[in-house]
Amino acid sequence: MKKFYSAALFLALSAIVSGQATFGNLDLNQKSSLIYTVNQDIPGAGKYDALFTVKLGQDNIQGSPQLITCFPEKMELLNENSTLQLRNRYGTAWYSFADDSLTWKSESDRIPVEYTRIGAVSPSPDGKWICYVNQTKNAQGQLLLVDAMTGKSCILVEENPFRYDSVNVKWAPDSKALLYEKNGAVYFITPSSAFKNVSLPEDYRKIGDGYISSVEWTDNASLLYISGDIIYLIRENELYTRGLYSSFVGNGTIAGRLPQSFDPSEDIFFCDNEGHQLVLITGGNFINYYSIGSSGYDYVTSRGIYPLTGIKGAPLKYKVFWTGERKPLLWMEMLSYSTGKKTATFYSLYGKNGRMELLLDTEESTEPVLSKDGKHLAFGSGKSAFIYDLTEWKLCGKTSGEKILSLLWLTNSTLVAGSDETVFLYSVDYKSLASSQQVLFLSSAGKAFWNGEEICSKTASGKIYSWNSKRKSWDLNAALSDVKNASEKNSRYRVFLGTSLNNHFNNSIYVRSLSGSVLTYPLYSQTEIPSETRKSKRVALVFDAMESGEGVPQILSVLEEYSLKGTFFLNGEFIRRYPVETKQIVASGCQCASIFYSSADLLSSNFIIDSDFIKRGLARNEDEFFSATGKELSLMWHAPYYRSNDMMKAAAAEAGYSYLEACQEIKDSVSFEEAASDPSVKYLSSSQLIDQITASLYDGMVISISTGKSKGSRKDYLYENIDLLISAILDSGCTIVDAAQFAR
Repeated sequence: MKKFYSAALFLALSAIVSGQATFGNLDLNQKSSLIYTVNQDIPGAGKYDALFTVKLGQDNIQGSPQLITCFPEKMELLNENSTLQLRNRYGTAWYSFADDSLTWKSESDRIPVEYTRIGAVSPSPDGKWICYVNQTKNAQGQLLLVDAMTGKSCILVEENPFRYDSVNVKWAPDSKALLYEKNGAVYFITPSSAFKNVSLPEDYRKIGDGYISSVEWTDNASLLYISGDIIYLIRENELYTRGLYSSFVGNGTIAGRLPQSFDPSEDIFFCDNEGHQLVLITGGNFINYYSIGSSGYDYVTSRGIYPLTGIKGAPLKYKVFWTGERKPLLWMEMLSYSTGKKTATFYSLYGKNGRMELLLDTEESTEPVLSKDGKHLAFGSGKSAFIYDLTEWKLCGKTSGEKILSLLWLTNSTLVAGSDETVFLYSVDYKSLASSQQVLFLSSAGKAFWNGEEICSKTASGKIYSWNSKRKSWDLNAALSDVKNASEKNSRYRVFLGTSLNNHFNNSIYVRSLSGSVLTYPLYSQTEIPSETRKSKRVALVFDAMESGEGVPQILSVLEEYSLKGTFFLNGEFIRRYPVETKQIVASGCQCASIFYSSADLLSSNFIIDSDFIKRGLARNEDEFFSATGKELSLMWHAPYYRSNDMMKAAAAEAGYSYLEACQEIKDSVSFEEAASDPSVKYLSSSQLIDQITASLYDGMVISISTGKSKGSRKDYLYENIDLLISAILDSGCTIVDAAQFAR
C-alpha cells in the first residue's frame, strides 16, 4: 500500500466481508491491453463497478493494473478549492481543476477484499487543514489535525468518539481556529501554532465545560458558547486572552439568557451570521426560535416555539440555514412513520401566524450544502441535484439522469456533483437560469469497451466518454454513437473467467498465452491463495422495545443502510405507549416478536406465575400488536429482562411459541447512579460495550440492544452507535443472521 498523509483516510479494515469481489466485462484489444471490472457490494458502503486496465505479458502482466474510474464515496475540497479529494475503498485520489487530471495519492496494490467503509473528515474552509479520527478501536480513535499539503499531523485528543458521518469539531469561517471537545469540555487551537510548537498548554485554551454542541461560530469569526442558561459571546481575537484570564474575566461577554437550561448531550443550536438570532432544538422535540438582545443579562426574545408533534416521521438530523433577510430555514431528515423510509423536509420558521411552514419534502435526499455567499442551497434527491434561491425559495437549477451521492460548492454558482455514474461540474447563471454541465471523470465503469487503442465507456444516460491516459481523465466522445463488441481473444492471448481458490472472490481472471509455450496464469495471484476454510461465526442482533423508543428511528435507519432486517421484540407496554413507532417498525419490514404484555419481572417474588398466565399474557400482547398495526406477531418470544424458567418456556411452547435467549453479560442499561451505589456493577460506555462485544463473539451469539433510554443517567447508549457495532461485527469476520435460527 502506498501511503500519503495517513492510511486512516483509506479505512481498510481486517475482516471478511459478505459481499465478495466479482470480475467481469472482459475486453482485450489487439495490442494485448485488457479492460475489466471489479464489483463489490459492501454493507453500508455501496455497490459499484470499478474499471481497470492492464497490459498482458507472456508469463505475467506488465506493471500493475491501473484503476481508471474513481467512485466518490467521500469528497472534500482542498487547497483553496483548487483540489478535489475523493476517497473510496481503493484509496485516496486528488483531482486538479487547473490541470484537469486525476492522481491517486494512496492506492491499494491489490483488490481490497476486507470490510471497508470510509470515515468522515472535516476540512477547514480554506482546505489547508484536515481533521479526522484515526480509528484505533471500534468506536473511538485519535483526533488528528493534518496539514493537507504536507501530510504533517498532530494529535489533539487521544481518545475521541469515531463516527462515519461527522467529526466533532467546528472550524472558524476564516480557518484560523478550530474548536474540539475533550473530557466534557470545549477547547480551541490555531493550526498555525499547532505545527510550530508554540501553542499554549491545553488548560489555557479551554472555552468552557460542555460538548461541541455547546459552541457555534458566527460569520465574523466570533463564537457563541452556551453554559446552562447563559449565552456567552467570545471574539476570535479574544480567545487567548479569555483562556489565560478566564478565572478573572469569566467565559466571555454575556450576550443573553435562555428561558431554560441548555443540555449539550441532547440539545443543539444554530446561530445567524451575526450571532443575534438562534434556533435551539431541545431533546429532538421542540424547535425554539429566539432573538438575542443587546443588554446582555436580558432573556432572549421568543419568535416561535414549534413542537414536533404534527410531522410525519421521526427526526434523525437537523440543519438550519439563514436567508439573505436573516430568516431561519430548517432542514430535517426523518424516518417516515408510514413507510419506514428516509425523507427530508424543508421548513420556514417565519411562516404566517408564527407557524412552521412546510416548503418541500423529498425522498433519497443528500444533506443540503450552502453556497459560499449564503444565497443558494443545493441538495441531491434521487437522480437529480437541485439549487434553490434561499431568500425567495425558488428553484434556480436542476440536473437529471444520475443518482446524486454528494455535492460541494466550488464557486457561488458552480457545484461539484458526485453521482453513481460520473463526477461533474454543474454551473448556473442565476439571471438567465441557463446552466451547463461538464464531466470530470467517471465514477463507475458503465459499459466499457475498446475503440482500437482507446478505452471508451457508455454511461446509463447514453453518453460515451474516452479515457485520456495523459491527463488520467475522461473526455466526451461525440464521434462514437454505440458500444463496440467486446473480445476475449487476440493473436497472442485469450482471457477468461474461472474459479477462484480464495473465497473472497466469486471468480478469477485467467490469461492464456497462444504463442510460444502455452501458459495460463491468473491476472491476480491474490485469487489463487486458498482462503482459510473456517466456518464464519453467526451472530444475531435483536432490539428490545420495552418502555422507551428514542432509538427506533436511528436503528431502523442504520439497518436500511446496511440492508439488514433486524428482529424487534415488542412489549405490550411499548405498543401502548408508542403505537406510531410500532407501525414504523412494521413498515420497515423487520420481524416483530413478543416480550409478553407487561414489563414486570416474571421471576419476582411479587408474582405467582402459572402456565395459563403465560399463555394469556402472550395472547394479550398479540391482541395489542394487532390492534395497533393490523399485523400478527411472529411466534417467538423472550420474557421481560430475559428472566424466565422452564415452566414459562414450556407453557409458551404449548401456545406455539419458541424462546430466544440473548447474551446477558453485556448491557447498556447500567446507569451512573447504579454503578456508584453498587461496586460490583460496572458502567461501560457504548464504545467500551462494542469493544467487549467484539472481543467475545461466538457462533450463535444473540446481542440484545435496547430501543431507548434506561432509568438513571448515561452518557450514551448502544443504539446511538449501532452502525459502529454492525461494522465491528463484520470486521470480525462474522455473519449477521436472522435471530430465529437460535430460537428454541
